[in-house]
Amino acid sequence: MIRCAVATDAAAVAALLRDLNDEPGLSPERITHESVARDLIGDPRALVLVAEQDGEAVGVATAHPHYDTGASRWGLFLNDLYVAPAARRRGIARALVGAVAAEARRTGGRFVWWNADEGDELALRFHRSLDVTEAGTIDFLLAGEAFERLAGMQER
Repeated sequence: MIRCAVATDAAAVAALLRDLNDEPGLSPERITHESVARDLIGDPRALVLVAEQDGEAVGVATAHPHYDTGASRWGLFLNDLYVAPAARRRGIARALVGAVAAEARRTGGRFVWWNADEGDELALRFHRSLDVTEAGTIDFLLAGEAFERLAGMQER
């Protein structure tokens, strides 16, 4: 079953997101049930979907509105997609992406956009199985000291 997350899902969603972000260079310990409740489930800009199996949260998708200026259209950016390893290969990830697409369409959107880590062959194989168009973009992240420096230059 796919459904929108509610406040009582914060701990389970946080645990799934920590598992997703448990790789070198990331800080999964920063993902707490408090931050998930406040910044995701409690924020009307965020879409948080939970996949349940036998009453247990086994998957999560988070998304937020995104405007594609090049195509002059709204949609959703799929930020996180994760299914616990024991629950994989049962169509749960496909159902989560489908639920995000349905929500985008319900709110007037015309697309779902997302990215995947280079070299994550399992994820790339799954994404390509959805008959997607690869966007050919390169992501950039301005954060930390570089973010503070550049933002500070504009505040002077």
